[in-house]
Amino acid sequence: MRHIGEKMILLLCIAVFGIAAVKLIDIGKEYYDGQKEYKELKAYIKEVPVCQPEKMKGDESEKETGKEIDFEGLRKINEDLVAWIQIPGIGLDYPVVQGEDNEYYLYHTFQKENNKAGSIFLDYRNHDDFTDRRVILYGHNMKDSSMFSGLMKYTDKSFWETHKTIRFDTLTEKCDYEVIAAFKTVVYTDSPESFKYYQFVNADTADEFNAYITKCKELALYDTGVTAEYGDKLITLSTCEYSRNNGRMVVVAKKIAE
Repeated sequence: MRHIGEKMILLLCIAVFGIAAVKLIDIGKEYYDGQKEYKELKAYIKEVPVCQPEKMKGDESEKETGKEIDFEGLRKINEDLVAWIQIPGIGLDYPVVQGEDNEYYLYHTFQKENNKAGSIFLDYRNHDDFTDRRVILYGHNMKDSSMFSGLMKYTDKSFWETHKTIRFDTLTEKCDYEVIAAFKTVVYTDSPESFKYYQFVNADTADEFNAYITKCKELALYDTGVTAEYGDKLITLSTCEYSRNNGRMVVVAKKIAE
């Protein structure tokens, strides 16, 4: 009987191990599929010369280049496309979509495939022509360092010092945004530690706008020396932060006037 019991335990352990292995394989495949899809979308980006005087680097001249997004081609794949966001140096380089709610693109990729990576998406309450004073973008903090996981690097002031600008191209305009504040908070609670930044979708009045900026600066992990005034356009990037239940990492930036 003892040997039979030991065999049963061994078989049970093997079964549990097998189930866990299958789940890990499925998770790994999902990560791979998500990365592959977004990597393939980079084919819709091309390097173009920037109309600036040549810069000297050592004894050789160096021309600056920028990125041109083929929005027309991308919209043939998904008409929900509204923009493209880039933060060089952290691998953040993705199309931005907008759904009819804030749920669908949590678990659907740009090509509308079911995937935990989801998409980078604009809050459904914002206008897709970006006429709002404040817009909110959401993305997952993925363990494979994809999507909005790179925002966690902004917890370090030294990182911000070399990554102060966010590139945000819409269907009609190429924009640069300057980081105002990076902070952590919690959501879905009335705790004093909670900041419901997602409720400030537009900030219609000067008082609402100023209250939002004041709270962002109050929670900021460090002083950037940059602020915003009513009339400035803001972009807020939000992702999960796992040190607390329902934690969020948030980066707020303002549009740089041309």
